Amino acid sequence: MAMKRLSLLLAPSSAASPASPAFLGFPFERSQIRNMGMILKPSLLFKDNNPFCCLHSCSSSGSYRHTKDKKGCSFSNINDALSAFNHMLHLQPQPSIVQFSKLLSAVVRMRYYETVVFLSKQMELAGISHNVYTFNILINCFCHLHADSGFSVLAKIIKLGFEPSVVTFSTLVNGLCIEGRIARAVEFFNDMVARGYEPNLHTYNTIINGLCKIGDTSVAAGLLKKMDEAGCEPDVVTYNTIIDNLCKDRLVNEALDIFSQMKGKSIKPDVITYTSLMHGLCNSGQWKEASALLNEMMGLNIMLDVVTFSMLIDTLCKEGEVSEAQGVLKQMTEKGVEPNIFTYNSLMDGYCLRREVVEARKILDVMISKGCSPDVFSYSILINGYCKTKRIDDAKQVFDEMIHQGLIPDTVSYSNLIGGLFQAGRVLEAKGLLKDMYTQGHSLNLITCSILLDGLIKQGCFDQALGLFRDMQNSYLKPDLAIYNIIIDAMCKSGKLKDARELFLELSVKGLQPNVRVWTTIINGLCKEGLLDEAYKAFRQMEEDGCPPDNCSYNVFIRGLLQHKDPRAVQLISEMTGKGFSADVHTTELVVDDDLVVKQLLGSCEVHQKAHCDGFRRK
Repeated sequence: MAMKRLSLLLAPSSAASPASPAFLGFPFERSQIRNMGMILKPSLLFKDNNPFCCLHSCSSSGSYRHTKDKKGCSFSNINDALSAFNHMLHLQPQPSIVQFSKLLSAVVRMRYYETVVFLSKQMELAGISHNVYTFNILINCFCHLHADSGFSVLAKIIKLGFEPSVVTFSTLVNGLCIEGRIARAVEFFNDMVARGYEPNLHTYNTIINGLCKIGDTSVAAGLLKKMDEAGCEPDVVTYNTIIDNLCKDRLVNEALDIFSQMKGKSIKPDVITYTSLMHGLCNSGQWKEASALLNEMMGLNIMLDVVTFSMLIDTLCKEGEVSEAQGVLKQMTEKGVEPNIFTYNSLMDGYCLRREVVEARKILDVMISKGCSPDVFSYSILINGYCKTKRIDDAKQVFDEMIHQGLIPDTVSYSNLIGGLFQAGRVLEAKGLLKDMYTQGHSLNLITCSILLDGLIKQGCFDQALGLFRDMQNSYLKPDLAIYNIIIDAMCKSGKLKDARELFLELSVKGLQPNVRVWTTIINGLCKEGLLDEAYKAFRQMEEDGCPPDNCSYNVFIRGLLQHKDPRAVQLISEMTGKGFSADVHTTELVVDDDLVVKQLLGSCEVHQKAHCDGFRRK
């Protein structure tokens, strides 16, 4: 019966047979072990012929070079393990399978998976019979190399009449998840349950983690109910995995529901639970709720770690709340938690976003004084900050300082400084830095290309920009929507509307769907040429194509209509406000200056108000 139900669990198509090369070992490892003296006499390998000079047995007697760990034995390096195995293999009588299991487990912990596969085969050749425990060790190794070979070991377990344990199945599920074959892991998991095998907590946690990795967080959350039905109690790891991924998916309310279930089952949340929830709440703008969780956490004497503090600081900085972030930093240091490079980088970025680059520089200096070495990203933040505030010489100084510290600038560092030089009109320096970037072995990416194109166009070098764009089209680095938008906008502004429209139509041929920014650019170009009917048609077409206009689209088109005294502007203004958008300062100025539009809008408001009042009276 056991044989029948187990055979249905095997992977039929891709599993290797037990006698396959994958099971027999690997040439590299075989030669490595031969060089270690596998075929030499044991007396040549061990001092005083002591088989356990490198292997720790369960006995507490004797003094060895290493300290025995809780799992049985340990080695300082793989050579000691191989020597011990070689000696055990030649002992008469041979040590029990338990001793071999401990040695194999020690080698697994050293992550020499291929070596364990070869040693297992040597045991078989020496007539040492495996048990389920050693087979599970072997499956674990194969699952770190190629999971399908693990199924070949399962086939051998069945063939020899052994009953696989839940660890056997859990290890195979984990192996499939390691390879990213989550669907196959779920299928195997379901087969395992259907055939009467009860997954343990580790199995559930493995499959839940796998489901979350592929975005099936709701399915993972549904497994909590199945765990209850199966009598398998979830632990804090189970809940943390689901809560963290729900928060990443911006399903914070669902995460809070799981959090409540967790506490209802008397499972104590830890620092990871609270960090995930606070991050999710902050990302969704629920500062009050995040603060309440922080207070709850501290009230439970759960110590915030550097990850939690840094996450709070980063979120506050991204929201422009740098003063509050500094307050969190102060609280962090008062509690004896040392800021790390991520903490300092977040603060620097926060100040640069507010264009307070002097304060950002102070953070870099504090960081260095505290013994925390800045990385390339740290310097890139500061370079970008100086460029945004047009302090190009300071940006160059930081760039040189980074190199002086032994760091190699990356593409982002180069791109930021090149963009700053272009904006400052220092085209020759920008081109020189670009050449240096090539010399250092850095390739252009889409961000660098967009900076170059934008810089060339703003400096009046449109032909050079167009040449670069055409080169990109003919290379592996295909232009994206952002780059198409830069060129289309430049064409429209330089009176080359026909070329811009052709490039716009080219998007669908290239498999790119125009986004709202590209649509707005072409509509603006049509308006500037006075082609209002075509602009109106494009405006309506974008929504039909699944790209609804945004606030910017409405303002751009309404301004185009107002500048040409087109009465359709009134209709579009009403439509815009009805969708919750509002006129920007430039649109407002044009509306105020147009008496006819003002009168029409006032008349429209009176009609709307009267209808509203009549409707109110009827109620």
